Amino acid sequence: MNRFIPSGMSSLIKRLCRSPFLKNHDGVAAVEFGLAAPMLFTGLLLMLDVGLAIGDRMELDRNVRAGVQATMVNVSDLTAIRDVILSTADNPDSLTVNVERNCSCGGVAVSCTAWCTTDEPPSVFINISAVQDYEGLLLPAMTLDAVTHVQLR
Repeated sequence: MNRFIPSGMSSLIKRLCRSPFLKNHDGVAAVEFGLAAPMLFTGLLLMLDVGLAIGDRMELDRNVRAGVQATMVNVSDLTAIRDVILSTADNPDSLTVNVERNCSCGGVAVSCTAWCTTDEPPSVFINISAVQDYEGLLLPAMTLDAVTHVQLR
């Protein structure tokens, strides 16, 4: 007999170990689910948040592509290109759109009104960028951006 446990307690402990109450496993799954549910719920919210951010970024890319298509159908007015981008947006107030024209001769930036030294017109590029802030559920606040360059000539 163990010298730290009184003799009467020893038989009580043995009877409790054989008790049907200790062999009953009802409710174990509910307790395990209760412990795992917060982690599962957090993972679900994180997946939802990432999906919404990706969807917003895809929408931003679609808006910029609409500006590229306007450029390709010979719209040369930068304000008109910007207006096309904003008109295709679901929430145009949240977008910051920048449309610029750059010209170069042989990789060197020049004025768009000047000709290159080889009597050729300069290469004309339209740079379109759009920026939108994203406030996530669990993700930190971030800035989504889409940038593209179109060479006209």
